[in-house]
Amino acid sequence: MKPHVSEKSGHQLTLTGRVSQLLFKSNFLWFCLAWLLIILSWELGSWLEWLNPQILPPPSETIPYAFSGNITIGFGQQKTGLFESTTITLGRVGAGMLIGLLVSSCLAIMVIELPILRRLILPLVQSLAPIAPVAWIPFTIVVIGIGGPAAVFIVFMAVLGTMTLSLIAALDSIPDEYLKIAHNLGTSRIRMWWYIRLPAIIPSTMTAIRMSFFGAWMAVLAGEMAGLNSGLGYMIIMAQQMYNMKLVMVGILAIGFIGFAIDRLLLLINARLLQWVQ
Repeated sequence: MKPHVSEKSGHQLTLTGRVSQLLFKSNFLWFCLAWLLIILSWELGSWLEWLNPQILPPPSETIPYAFSGNITIGFGQQKTGLFESTTITLGRVGAGMLIGLLVSSCLAIMVIELPILRRLILPLVQSLAPIAPVAWIPFTIVVIGIGGPAAVFIVFMAVLGTMTLSLIAALDSIPDEYLKIAHNLGTSRIRMWWYIRLPAIIPSTMTAIRMSFFGAWMAVLAGEMAGLNSGLGYMIIMAQQMYNMKLVMVGILAIGFIGFAIDRLLLLINARLLQWVQ
């Protein structure tokens, strides 16, 4: 009887994998079709002179420029390129997100394990969460400066409040029956977290991370545009000031495609983690 059950489960997993692959291919095709329509409309608008090619260069000029390998802006120490700027921005987002996730996790664990801290921590977090990341930029520049640590701090503040609230809400939504049964069986606190709480909050946590990433991505770009002296946002502002509109459009497209790619990666990680939980 057991081999039959195992074979059935394996067949279900195989079928699920095939369905996921078909959905992925279908979504990719629709993604390509949507962008093809945008590019054709963009090119047609420029050809018919509905769009000013000096302000919005057509794809026939922008796309070859993007793959020319000579995308740089600025002079001397301020000279920067697309790859270098993108790497700097991604590093800042990654560092800020990681620190924010670690601090948020610690705060959420403290709130769950020590109920008295709920009355102290939760009001503070609820007060920080509504503050737009852009509002932290002037404070950050004055206190920290205009380097990389300032950008990391802006990302950290962008994700701290919402991530902490999301984790606490996910932990509070775990059915009490699961915790009571585990407690009656003599489960230790560490095993309780590892085998009960952590698997239960993975879907909610991954959704919170995805939403926090979008906030962090926009926050660091806004910070780089507002005064930080490097990164993808800084490159776009420099290109605008030097009226290099091709580079402006390439930077904007890079922001969109990189954000989309990372979001797909997070979805893939979420799917793998859900298989581990099951």
